[in-house]
Amino acid sequence: MECDPPRKPRGSIRVDARLDAMTRAKVDDLATRFHQPRAAVLSHIMQWGLSREQRRALNQSESQGPVRHLSCYVPVALHARVQQAAAAAGVHTAPWLRQMIRQVTPEDFPASWHEGHAAERSHESRRYGKRFMLRLDGQTWATLDAWSTYFERSAAEVIRQLLAQATPDTFPASWHLRVAERHGEQAQPVRRDADDEG
Repeated sequence: MECDPPRKPRGSIRVDARLDAMTRAKVDDLATRFHQPRAAVLSHIMQWGLSREQRRALNQSESQGPVRHLSCYVPVALHARVQQAAAAAGVHTAPWLRQMIRQVTPEDFPASWHEGHAAERSHESRRYGKRFMLRLDGQTWATLDAWSTYFERSAAEVIRQLLAQATPDTFPASWHLRVAERHGEQAQPVRRDADDEG
């Protein structure tokens, strides 16, 4: 069953950030580090970039290597300020954003994120005793990331919520059929040879 994509948050605009593999990986790492949605990380990087004095010229060139798209919602006013800052620097929005991502460090994020990061790690280590690494295809990852961004919750929290609500009817009929077939095979009595019956 396909679920509808999350609706656009009020007062937000969808941004399709064109990143290279390194800058996209950095956003992903920061989101994981601070247990924050990528939209929140990207919004903070935008605000950080706007608040600092740009001392060197920005590179207008395209990203290095294959383009990795990062689509998420950010506040409309923030996006407009970024466009103005990029234009003032003589570049388009995409290279401006890539430069900000490359220059930002974990120490440039709010103290509350660092405190929440430490508390969350300590809390999760006590509450959740097992760790599970999950590989996803592109479409599944995009759906998970969209819900994570929409609800401003980590991907792990979204998955735990979905599992908590799951029932046997959630799963495909083919899965149930295989279980029934397997149980039917196990339930068949073992036939005895004629020699053993005598």
